Amino acid sequence: MKSIERSTNGSAANSGVLPSHLRLATCGFALLIVLTQTARAETPAATRARAIAQWPAARPIDRAKLVRLGLRVLKGRHITLVTDLPSTPEVDELPNLVDAAVPLLAQRFGIDEEDLRDWHLLGSVIVDRETFAAADLLPTRGEEFPDGLSIGYELWVAEQPSDYYRRHLLLHEMTHSFMATQLGGCGPGWYMEGMAELLGTHHWDPKTKKLRLAVMPASRKVVPMWGRPKLLQQAVADQRLLPIVSVMQIDNRRALDVEAYAWVWALAKFLDTHPRYRDRFRSLRSQTLEPDFNAKFRKRFAHDWSDLETEWRLFVSSMVYGHDIEREAIDFARPAPRRARTPHRLPIIATRGWQSTGLRLEAGERYEIKASGRFVIGQEPDGTPWPCEPGGITLDYHAGHPLGQLLAVIDPRPESRPDQAASAGPRPGTSAFLHPQPIGLRTTLAPKRSGLLFLRLNDSPDRLRDNRGSATVSIRRLP
Repeated sequence: MKSIERSTNGSAANSGVLPSHLRLATCGFALLIVLTQTARAETPAATRARAIAQWPAARPIDRAKLVRLGLRVLKGRHITLVTDLPSTPEVDELPNLVDAAVPLLAQRFGIDEEDLRDWHLLGSVIVDRETFAAADLLPTRGEEFPDGLSIGYELWVAEQPSDYYRRHLLLHEMTHSFMATQLGGCGPGWYMEGMAELLGTHHWDPKTKKLRLAVMPASRKVVPMWGRPKLLQQAVADQRLLPIVSVMQIDNRRALDVEAYAWVWALAKFLDTHPRYRDRFRSLRSQTLEPDFNAKFRKRFAHDWSDLETEWRLFVSSMVYGHDIEREAIDFARPAPRRARTPHRLPIIATRGWQSTGLRLEAGERYEIKASGRFVIGQEPDGTPWPCEPGGITLDYHAGHPLGQLLAVIDPRPESRPDQAASAGPRPGTSAFLHPQPIGLRTTLAPKRSGLLFLRLNDSPDRLRDNRGSATVSIRRLP
């Protein structure tokens, strides 16, 4: 039986002997229908080898016939690309793009580059489908693909409205082909599409032939027609923020809309970049053939699921191009919290997001918070710094507050230990960080709920790297 990855700007999988409308969740799961009974007695390596062996080599092409039909053949080390697009530097460099991506994918998925010396794809970049049908280059069973499709060592990409998005879609489908033919499967739909979207988001330098994958685009201008952050911003504005478990339910057995791709990209990008979660996320590459993939994912993050869900909500709600996930990462480490009965002083760093004070504030009490010091909260285009104090500056605003203003959040979640999380199950996150309270130079807090106090200097998540210095904050309980 042959397993098929299928995509409309992505992929869902399909078993080769089922009717086309009975689509399976992932290429890996499709293979497991054949392999499940025998795999129980096999080692993981043997199961993977069996899954990989299901993929036949790409079909040979009749170059003379293709030329007669007006098609061009572009050759690279790892791809033969057929297209009816006219010759331009942006089109003709596509084989170089694929060749540059192969060692990066090998490193990402733990594959020895030597094992990929003969790895080769047949790809089509299509304007007129009738011409490709006449050339016998469309999928053999007539699979539909509004934008892209991957079947083992063959892939198809419909022409796109920008050079960037054409490359993005080619890398997206190439990722599916790589995972299917090297890992044996791609995991459940959200992971399959999330990885393809993550690794399709790239920076390419045609002069040096240097490629970077899994980038956070700095602006809309560098990724024309991609638009994932805007889709998420609109979803949040419409109060349609998806928790992680809902993103994990995105099912590519049916054609997905573009917003679904935005959600799976965001989750993959967040987990792949966050310093506390990325190692666990990247280790999932060895689980793509596991039928209980999602359960193992939940188990990996069970002890800090509440923190993960909290930061996920904050990430999506503050989504911008250039979002600095690493600097925005919150350290939730909860040593025995101090009660603010005596004055407590600490620095709040301008280049970081939310920072724990280690102080637990009690409901019904009153606390005085004072801040002082000067720091840099941005700069002019010519590099002239913007000096600032904790009261903020009105040269610019972010999320309704002056830039640099000291903000506070009280995290009301109860304390828990990792051993407790395992028995009690994952706790839900909190949305408290979405509703910060302005502090400025001085204020009195009277919390309605007890919790751990977090502080930050207000700035957009894409502009933290321009900042310098810190403010000094003093906190004491009032009698």
